[in-house]
Amino acid sequence: MIVAKTRPVTVMDIRPYSETDIDAVVAVFRSNIPKYFGPSEEPGLREFLAEFADDYYVIERDGEIVGAGGIALNDDDTVSLCWGMVHNDHLGTGLGKVLTEYRIERSRRIFGDKALVTSTSQLTEGFYKKFGFVTVEHTPDGFGPGLDICKMRLD
Repeated sequence: MIVAKTRPVTVMDIRPYSETDIDAVVAVFRSNIPKYFGPSEEPGLREFLAEFADDYYVIERDGEIVGAGGIALNDDDTVSLCWGMVHNDHLGTGLGKVLTEYRIERSRRIFGDKALVTSTSQLTEGFYKKFGFVTVEHTPDGFGPGLDICKMRLD
């Protein structure tokens, strides 16, 4: 008996961001407004992608960009996990975990054992705690009404 091997229905890939990905990444961002991002943050995302996207990555699932996030070396010799997001339709599927693990691994490979930092909201603070991040600063409504800034660090 011959058993045919079939390709999985869902194929996922993480690859470097390209300028042609801007609309898809912004769509992922917008899918998370108002729960995880405020509309006023979009210009900052666009500026980041135009100027600092050397270590920014997208997750494609069956050819569609469903998540994105990057890393960046800071002036204080820490590394930021920056602009991490998964499309609202794909939250809870494990893509955020895969993306975060990927960015931590890339940071270690590129920058060594430098401390990792992230600024997130109280809604995703617990997610980052699962990776060992600790909250070092909390600013109520820092991102906008109802969205606190939680600065977190992983040494």
